[in-house]
Amino acid sequence: MSTMGGGPRPVLDPALPPRIARTLGKRPSALLPRRAWAEQSRFPDRTRVMVAGAAVAALNTAWMLGSGPLLWWSAPLYFLGLLAQAAVVGVAGFAATRVRFRPLLPPWSSTGAGRRLWRALSLGFAPATLVTWFLFPAPDWVFTVGWYAPGALYAAVALWTGWWGPRGDRLAAAHADRYLVAADLGRYGSELILRVQRTVDAVEEAERRLGDSFDSARSLAVLRDEEWRIASVLYHHDRIREEHRADSRAAVSDRVRALLNRQHERQEAAYRGLAAQVDAIRGYGVAVEEALRAHTEWEQLERAEARGARLAELLARSTSDGGNGELLRDEVLGARAAKEARDELIGRALEAGRFLGAPGP
Repeated sequence: MSTMGGGPRPVLDPALPPRIARTLGKRPSALLPRRAWAEQSRFPDRTRVMVAGAAVAALNTAWMLGSGPLLWWSAPLYFLGLLAQAAVVGVAGFAATRVRFRPLLPPWSSTGAGRRLWRALSLGFAPATLVTWFLFPAPDWVFTVGWYAPGALYAAVALWTGWWGPRGDRLAAAHADRYLVAADLGRYGSELILRVQRTVDAVEEAERRLGDSFDSARSLAVLRDEEWRIASVLYHHDRIREEHRADSRAAVSDRVRALLNRQHERQEAAYRGLAAQVDAIRGYGVAVEEALRAHTEWEQLERAEARGARLAELLARSTSDGGNGELLRDEVLGARAAKEARDELIGRALEAGRFLGAPGP
């Protein structure tokens, strides 16, 4: 999720291993509020899907290996087993799209074409198996591959659905206490975190565009620590605010209401303190954004200068008086002035970053 398009993106604990942080960041839809995780049953749908996927894969493997001997021994029992196997695969396939937690299938399965394809796959075990009978005149190796292909395919799909597909949900559940989403922070908390994240985005862009002239490694580390610290405080602040609102509605005396009013004032003071810290961080972000705008201006003027040189050469070829030297000198002076302004603003941004990372009094 982009901080420019609406709500804030999830806030990850900077102490998370980088590989896990990257995986969680790639699938923000799998990151649920802490309250949602707390309401999950002791045997959640993720576990049920894993167990069901492993069971269906084992059943398909058993059918793949045992269907040949069963057909040799009794054709009626073979067809009865085929129908039972097809029913199990179909029921499991449809059940995977209707788990209570949320569909643990890839995003494409939620589209119209994806749903039709998944349903056809879920109901196609028996037809796919019967197709192998038409390979009988083929060479032995073709018939052998075709005979085992349906069982192997459906075993692989079941394992993928149960284990690989919902891996992001399992990872999100395992690290549910190491991230916070917008629903954890409330409306006011989300606004504060959004401002911090815009500063982080500006510093990352400056690091990418300004290169060695802007050393942001230390500032980024401080910003990510501050983002997590402020988000954690806002999470607890929002829980206290909810409890306070509930108690205020149920207050039975003036003494209780007076105490709750004093607590409300302390809550607001705590929020104002956090807002002041965010204002300081945002001030640094504004300095970085000004440096980026100055860098963009310098790049544009530099391109204009180069284009002016080419234009002067063309004009010199087409005229004899060569009267464009003054114009070219003005463009060069403008580009130099823009570069000086850019360097000054980058210096201010770096100084603001050093102030940001300095310990408090």
